[in-house]
Amino acid sequence: MASTVNLHEKHFLCSLCRNIFTNPVTTPCGHSFCLSCLSQFWSRHQSRYCPECRRLFPEKPNLSVNHILANVAENYKKVRPQKTPDDELVLDVTQMIQERLQKIDRLKYSLDIQKSSYLREVRESQKIFSTLVNAMEKTHRAVVAGIEEKQKEEEKRVEALIKEIQQEIQELKEETSQTDLRISASQSDDMKHVAVTSEMKDWSKVTVETDPCVGVTRRALSDVLEKIKAEVNRLGKAELKRIEKYAVDINLSAKTAHPSLFVSDDRKLVRLTDKFQEVPDNPKRFDRIADILAKESFNSGRCYWEVEVGEKIEWKLGVARQSINRKGKFTLCPANGFWTLSLKAGGQYIANTSSPSLVAVEHRPRRVGVFLDYAEGRVSFFCADTGIHIYTFTDKFSDRLHPLFSPGRLHGGRNAAPLVISSGFCSI
Repeated sequence: MASTVNLHEKHFLCSLCRNIFTNPVTTPCGHSFCLSCLSQFWSRHQSRYCPECRRLFPEKPNLSVNHILANVAENYKKVRPQKTPDDELVLDVTQMIQERLQKIDRLKYSLDIQKSSYLREVRESQKIFSTLVNAMEKTHRAVVAGIEEKQKEEEKRVEALIKEIQQEIQELKEETSQTDLRISASQSDDMKHVAVTSEMKDWSKVTVETDPCVGVTRRALSDVLEKIKAEVNRLGKAELKRIEKYAVDINLSAKTAHPSLFVSDDRKLVRLTDKFQEVPDNPKRFDRIADILAKESFNSGRCYWEVEVGEKIEWKLGVARQSINRKGKFTLCPANGFWTLSLKAGGQYIANTSSPSLVAVEHRPRRVGVFLDYAEGRVSFFCADTGIHIYTFTDKFSDRLHPLFSPGRLHGGRNAAPLVISSGFCSI
């Protein structure tokens, strides 16, 4: 009888939690799981596939609770025989084994996906670099051909000039000979000179440029760089679309906010005020610099968030170590635990490196995307409106990192608008 019960029970067990179904849902491939178990599984693996058969779904399936299965599972719970402690122990061990077997399957499946990703990236890079190399070689051939053509034209021009000069020399010789016979000995040498040279060409202004190729290679290379830049921007847009799947929910930590900062109740908005607010002092609060950290911190994985900066003329965004100094004045730089990008009131974008670096930005962003890849040691900034990459810090992280925000100074009210953490993203 026990074997029959166990056999029947398998039909009511979620393969993810190994418990009787709770709000079961059925995937398009026919396998069923608890709704919460499947949602957590997909969130954890950043991919939509069936945990049972590994079928990949291009779009997230529209799942609804399977009420028939839910009712049957609920009825089974009521008539389910009570297990002895030994049965529970066997079930726990069996579940542990099953979980580890599933983990092995997930690791193998993830490795297969990773291999496909590596191969796709290699092929894409080969295609792009081959195209760029061909474009450079084509441009170089055009430069060489243009130089050679210009050289031939100059050679023809100089040869023609030489022939013209030689012709004039011959004419001068002939003219001199005839003039000597006609002009009497009484005429002066100056009169002879005028008679001979009055119709001759003035060669003093005829020259040959000895350095004709000034700027030729640079202009050609500039054209190539424009093509490379366009390709980099295209890749940046594609990269940002892939990064968006690592989006995380970010909430401001009011207890870290400088006293002059107002933080909204939903912890998504921060703006500078013209007076200090009465707030309790604590070691985590900034007391000199008008900064604020997020409640969330990260020490692994990848995460992405966006901030609406709108038309603000000054702001600062990035990440900071959990252990940073928050009291007094300090220098914003990676050595002190800050990886930040700033917009200054003069319109300059600054990467706050050890020596602040001016960053060229083509389009002024209204939304800035921040991407943290902890394992790779990268903090990247994107113009979320266009998808164009702005700047990337590369470092080695050891401490937990918090998103950092600063709305900048008021500038007479011209910069009073808030920074707003985006809760939803629109793909570019």
